[in-house]
Amino acid sequence: MKIATVNVVEYADDDLISITSFEETSDGNIEAEEHFKAVLKDNGVPKEDIDSFTEEGYWEQGTYQVFLSHSA
Repeated sequence: MKIATVNVVEYADDDLISITSFEETSDGNIEAEEHFKAVLKDNGVPKEDIDSFTEEGYWEQGTYQVFLSHSA
């Protein structure tokens, strides 16, 4: 069985740090985006840049990467 989710995936030094999954619904997408934005804020991304990175679904600094992705 496959479950449709929206995921916030964090990597550092090519190692998986975490995957936080949300339901593939309107509310789940909002929650995932809010979590993605919070992770970026926690990593010092300027507030004015967070929306553009959220739209791209990706942010990277050095060897740390965050992805906002959908899976089925």
